Amino acid sequence: MLRQMMTMIAAFVAVCGVSTQAFSQIRVMCYNTAQFNGDPDAMSQVLTKGSLDDSHGFAAPVSIFLFQEVDEDELSILEKVVGSEYTLATFTDQNDSSWGGAQAMFYLSTQFIEHTPSHRDIYTYASRHADRWGLDVIGYNERLYVYSMHLKASSGSTNQETRRAGAENVRDDIVTLPSGAKFIVAGDMNFYTPTEPGYQWFIAEGAGQVIDPLGNGAWSSGTHAIKHTQSPLSSQNGGLIGGGMDDRFDFQFVSDSLIDGGGFDIIEGTYRSFGNDGQHYNDAINDGNNYYFPGDTPRGNALADNLIEASDHIPVIVDYMVPAKMEWLVSGGGRVLVDAEA
Repeated sequence: MLRQMMTMIAAFVAVCGVSTQAFSQIRVMCYNTAQFNGDPDAMSQVLTKGSLDDSHGFAAPVSIFLFQEVDEDELSILEKVVGSEYTLATFTDQNDSSWGGAQAMFYLSTQFIEHTPSHRDIYTYASRHADRWGLDVIGYNERLYVYSMHLKASSGSTNQETRRAGAENVRDDIVTLPSGAKFIVAGDMNFYTPTEPGYQWFIAEGAGQVIDPLGNGAWSSGTHAIKHTQSPLSSQNGGLIGGGMDDRFDFQFVSDSLIDGGGFDIIEGTYRSFGNDGQHYNDAINDGNNYYFPGDTPRGNALADNLIEASDHIPVIVDYMVPAKMEWLVSGGGRVLVDAEA
């Protein structure tokens, strides 16, 4: 009897296979390229190291690159820097290159298919446009909407109002998405404080609300240095602006549908300013040692050196989980034990 049971189990195992999803998470990097005033080789190093970053979990390839300040004339250089394994999504430049630069997105075609009818250009004033893309997640009946923008720079009430008006236009577009849509709103927002009208417009309750994964509290001063994204340089270098690490200009906001515990969500604790160890306030990110990678100071120092050469912003990286998915494939009409433990 035991031999018969073992034979039946072996037959069952022989005709069954387990198929799992090819990827388990989505890594999104948002990066202001400073109109390529930095060193392309250093930027290439930063992008490559973004896929190797295991500081907040395990390493995973960047799934989506979102770039701001992209000049159309330099798009071919950016494509080479990103690498041939990535696909350029719909790219448009409505004279943005003459002002703050255009938006560009690259994605892994092993994880997504672009839904090109979802693309939109959204005017954010100051001769700038945000872009919206739709990405269908391969293997799932899910579409992820991704926004990238570069809102008006500089302090003062007039510039704050311009940023608010741009945020309003983006939120008006979010409201047009299907109910329960999953979306990421990223870019160089140029918000100085969370009390700014534009930031408040984004996070206000109601249709189209976005969520700041770091909360809505303050980010100024050295107490909040870990949140800062600009500038990794202490002194201007060519077209790269200095000033040291003291501003949180770059963001990844998310929809509430990406924090609802439904399986397709942001991975808690993975939102980070890439290379920022929280120990550099009002100075260069490579001043002294950089402790971004716990227990591996040389690795942190090497990344910091790349960051100050690549751009006057540092990237924001966030990891998102993909729901587990399993298939049982049975063929040959094998017999199955009922009520067995396995």
